[in-house]
Amino acid sequence: MEITSESFATMHAFLEGRIPEQKMMIAGASEENRLFPKVLLPAHQCATSQDRKGGIADLTETIRNNRDWIQHQLTDHGALLFRGFPVRLAADFSSFVKAFGWEEQPYKGFAPRKKVEDCVHTANEAPLHEQIGFHHEMAWMDEWPSKLFFFCETAPPVGGETAIALSQGIAQRMEERMPEFVRRVKDTGLVLSKVMTPTQNTFAAFSAGKNFLETNDPNEAIERVVEVMGWTNFKCLEDGSVEFVLGPREAIRSFEGYGGRRVWFNTINGYGERNPSLSFGDGCHIPVEAAEEFKAIVDKECVNLRWQEGDVLLLDNLAVQHARRPSKPPRQILVAMFK
Repeated sequence: MEITSESFATMHAFLEGRIPEQKMMIAGASEENRLFPKVLLPAHQCATSQDRKGGIADLTETIRNNRDWIQHQLTDHGALLFRGFPVRLAADFSSFVKAFGWEEQPYKGFAPRKKVEDCVHTANEAPLHEQIGFHHEMAWMDEWPSKLFFFCETAPPVGGETAIALSQGIAQRMEERMPEFVRRVKDTGLVLSKVMTPTQNTFAAFSAGKNFLETNDPNEAIERVVEVMGWTNFKCLEDGSVEFVLGPREAIRSFEGYGGRRVWFNTINGYGERNPSLSFGDGCHIPVEAAEEFKAIVDKECVNLRWQEGDVLLLDNLAVQHARRPSKPPRQILVAMFK
């Protein structure tokens, strides 16, 4: 990793670093170009102290003293990579994220996860050889986190990058290249419908009351799933499968405080006529060419972040999509979500 001469200027309590994966994102006329992600390094020796507990105490104090500046950088860049800080264990990561003073966002979604400590959970535990496509966390739900932290406890030997992409650029490119498709998406929204077999079904835990539903009554669990997850329809089939419908949802959104930026919030990556799970709000399938164009845009816009142990990645979930590349084990990434 290169540290530029510019980086040595003290920026509050951090130095700015460079990594090969970074991209300079070309902004519109009303905004400045910006690096994606922005890399923050320790500015003081005490932050990298071999006394881990002392280093964590110094680090959390630094965060508390610079929260407004960090929030400003996050809004400007969409993603901040903290590298070289004394974050080694789940307990360290928990102390790190709690220093921001943000309210935790309980997870509601499809991915199998385990609670590790306080507000810290494992990231999606799907098999490591599988790719996890680009998405905004909990975008299909009625509420979602605005901020995501990822912590690399164990870096994979091969692959396993977390890919990130600014959704503003994706929305702009789709509007330029497929205007008719975008107009139809805006008019009808998107609907996700799916049947998950028992072997696929992470919702088996939901219907048994073993997740956040706090009930062992299957009928009550179904009612709570529909209410809590914001699903249009949900039912358990006789063979143990689960059928559910989500939507319609807005694909392109603008959030308050972002200067009118439009972001592509509900992905169509991986969907199309060959994968009819996703459709327009009127029930018609997503054209294959639209899904393929979307994938091409995301692949060009994204940054594939190669993990180092101790890295903490902070994402603005209202601006940035993320994905997981396949890897060889071991790989352990922990996550914390905040409103």
